[in-house]
Amino acid sequence: MAARGLGSSGREDLVPPSRPAEERQFSALFSQSLGAVAFNTVGLMAGFIFASFFELFSRRSWSIAAYPCVLTTRGMVGGVFCGRLTSGLWLGTIEPRFRANTPEFKTLYCSMMVLSSLAALMMACSISLYGLSWGITGQDVLDLVAAVVATMALAFTTAPPISALVAFRSFERGLDPDVVTYPVSSASSDVIVTCCYTATLALMYHGPLGRATVYAICLAFLAACALTAMRKLGEEGFRRTLREALASSALVVVISGLTGTLLSEMNITIGLGPEICTAYPALIGTVGDVGSIVGSTATTKLWSGEMEARMGSLGEHRKEVAAAWAASALMFSAYAFFSALTGSLASLPSLLATFLLANLMA
Repeated sequence: MAARGLGSSGREDLVPPSRPAEERQFSALFSQSLGAVAFNTVGLMAGFIFASFFELFSRRSWSIAAYPCVLTTRGMVGGVFCGRLTSGLWLGTIEPRFRANTPEFKTLYCSMMVLSSLAALMMACSISLYGLSWGITGQDVLDLVAAVVATMALAFTTAPPISALVAFRSFERGLDPDVVTYPVSSASSDVIVTCCYTATLALMYHGPLGRATVYAICLAFLAACALTAMRKLGEEGFRRTLREALASSALVVVISGLTGTLLSEMNITIGLGPEICTAYPALIGTVGDVGSIVGSTATTKLWSGEMEARMGSLGEHRKEVAAAWAASALMFSAYAFFSALTGSLASLPSLLATFLLANLMA
C-alpha cells in the first residue's frame, strides 16, 4: 500500500527508504508473536508431568486418547470464559472483584460450569466412538465418562478463579486484560488440567475406594450442573452463552478425539518416548496460538478494510503469517532442546527435524 501511494505521487525515489520500515514492521510482528507464543513454555511443565506419569496414562488406551481431548476442551472453555470476562470488564457489566460482583459475572460463572459438564460428556462420547476401532468395552466407557467429568470438575474449581484473578489484577493496574488474560490462563490451564487428570487416573487405579471417589466426584458435579441449569435456564445471558459455545465445543471434541486416538495408536505402534511426551502440550498450545494470531490479525484487516474477503487477498497477509510461523518455529526448536534434555542430547537432531516438519505441516 505504501508503494502505490508513493508511485501515484511521483516520488519513486522514496521507495527504497521504505524497505527498512517494512522490515521494522515485520520485526514488530515477529516480536509480538514470539511474546505471545512464549507463554507456552509453561506447557513443558505439563509435559514433564505427562512423561513422569506415562505408565499411569498408558494402562488403558482411552486414558492416553482422552488426554489431548481434555487439554483442548478445557482450553476452549477457558477461552470462552476469558473472552466474556474481559469484554464485561471493558463494558462495565462485570466488576474487577470476586465478592459482591454483578449478576452478569455470576451468570457467566454458572454457564461455564454447565458448559464444562456438557463438554465433558461430549468428549466421552467422541472418544468412545473412536474407541470402537480399538475395541473399547462398556466398563471402559463408564470409567472414561467418570474420569473426564471428574477432571473437568476439579479443573473448574481452580482454572476459572485464576483466569478471573489475572483479568481483575491486569484491569486494575491499567493493563489490557484482552492481551494478558488468555495467554497466561491458557498456559497455566494446561498444567492444572494435567495435574487434575493425573490425580483422577491415580484414584481410578488405586482400588475400589479410589474408583468410588472418582465416580462420586463425577455424579456430584453432574447433579450440581443440572440444578444450576434448571435455575438459570430462564436467563437470556445464560442461554446465549451456552448456545454460542456448544457448537464450537462439538467441533473441538470431534477433532481432539481424533488427535487423541492417533496419539494412542502411535504409542501402540512405535511408543511415545519421554521427549515427545514432554513437548506435546507445549506443541499443541503453540499451534493453537499461531492460529489465533493469524486469525485475529486477518479479522482486524477485514474489519478495517485493509484486506478483502477473497482468496486473492491472502498474499496481503503474508507478513503476519510469516511472522507467526517464524516465532512458532523458534519455539518448536526450543521445545526440541528442552525435550532432548529429558532423554538424550543425541536425539536433538531428530527431534528438531520432527518438530520443525510438524510446524511446517501445521
